[in-house]
Amino acid sequence: MKLSILLAGSILTSAIAGNVYAQTCGAQPSCSDLGYTYTGSTSDCLSPALKCPFNTSYFNCTKKADTFYQFKLNWAWASDIPGKQDWPAYQNGIVIGHAHDIKNYGAFIIINGKKIGSLTGDVTQRSFFYFNISEGDRITIDADDVHATFVPYYGS
Repeated sequence: MKLSILLAGSILTSAIAGNVYAQTCGAQPSCSDLGYTYTGSTSDCLSPALKCPFNTSYFNCTKKADTFYQFKLNWAWASDIPGKQDWPAYQNGIVIGHAHDIKNYGAFIIINGKKIGSLTGDVTQRSFFYFNISEGDRITIDADDVHATFVPYYGS
């Protein structure tokens, strides 16, 4: 009889202690702490919104405006690229321009050591170009008459 009372008492003590421990294990993080920062309409999300598991009025998604901003051209920071010189890209962006043929064998563009050309084989023609580059890329435009502009993206 004493053994059964002792056993019942230890089981009850374990249950109470376990229950108290479970209730005090830690504070629940907020939706903001988990990255769910938007509230309101999800109509401008590019994909289905991810809702906070603790409060479904908070969500996270890729917004159309945020995506456009990443690739919006920042013409205020545009800069010219000289010909026949190694030029390092200081941001993500685009290069646009044209170059005149080099002594009848064409104009070349070299990006990170990769030679692209001859873009034209006629001494009277110009080569027009447009390409995307990433921060740290190295560009050389091998031509006699180069008119090239680098335009960075706002979001980079």
